[in-house]
Amino acid sequence: MSDLNYNNLKTALMAVFSGEEAGHLAMLLNSVWQADIILYETVGLPDEIKDDYILMAYAERLLLPQASHTGGGAWQERCTTLLPGSIFVMPPVVYELIKTAHDSGRFNPDAAVQNVFRNKGPQNADQLAAFFDTIKPHAVSYNIEAGLIEVLNRTTALQLDLHDTIDCYVMAGMMSPCPGRSLSSGFAWYEINPALYW
Repeated sequence: MSDLNYNNLKTALMAVFSGEEAGHLAMLLNSVWQADIILYETVGLPDEIKDDYILMAYAERLLLPQASHTGGGAWQERCTTLLPGSIFVMPPVVYELIKTAHDSGRFNPDAAVQNVFRNKGPQNADQLAAFFDTIKPHAVSYNIEAGLIEVLNRTTALQLDLHDTIDCYVMAGMMSPCPGRSLSSGFAWYEINPALYW
């Protein structure tokens, strides 16, 4: 990865984090962003700070522990272990977000969402991106209830198949179900990737 890519990414991250945090996160993300599977030992940070920044990347949903039988597919259910052999993945939309930051020195969540759908090839890519732009401002602390998503879908001209749409968002790493919150409230809730608000 070139110095220009690193510097652009660090500049973009400094709009969200302190200078030191931005520098370390840029190192972490540059060391793994093109890997399909990310092993703990390949994360390019000194040992004394590696665990802290992997946990920060997980909290920001930039890196996710690989889903397994012991940990669910939902982000909040995934078990984070910080040991050699531990596997992490980068959501597709985060890959696109980092790619645009490498080029421009700033994050462009709208372009990342559009690119992730155009690259995956659904026929209604533009509609999926437009509807996500509609629901995103209605989340509270990055969480949104499925009933509200349904109401918003009815009030737009898009009239998307909501089940298929949410599946596309989940596969792209744009949102994840919140099982704990859904069980306690009786309503289905979803967490939107915090990085898409940068």
